[in-house]
Amino acid sequence: RILLKNGKKTGIATHDESLIIDAENYIQQQSIHLDRYEFQMLLGVREERRNQLISSGHAMRIYVPFGSDWYGYSVRRLKENPKFAGYIFKAMFVKG
Repeated sequence: RILLKNGKKTGIATHDESLIIDAENYIQQQSIHLDRYEFQMLLGVREERRNQLISSGHAMRIYVPFGSDWYGYSVRRLKENPKFAGYIFKAMFVKG
């Protein structure tokens, strides 16, 4: 909110629903222009929600772990939020 309030380009990097809803509400209440923020999510995590945000007109950056350190990066993200393991497992084995 501080970044958005002060006109800074802001990346809203979360998969947490309550944070997404709060950000959407704040953006709407403050009439924050699309070019001042973007949502950011990992590929394969909460894709339906990601698509809803895009359909609502929000900018979205999708991160893809890549390169020689992809494994370490992915493990750190899983340690930070074990719920991601469920999202990733579902993305690997559930079609659509």
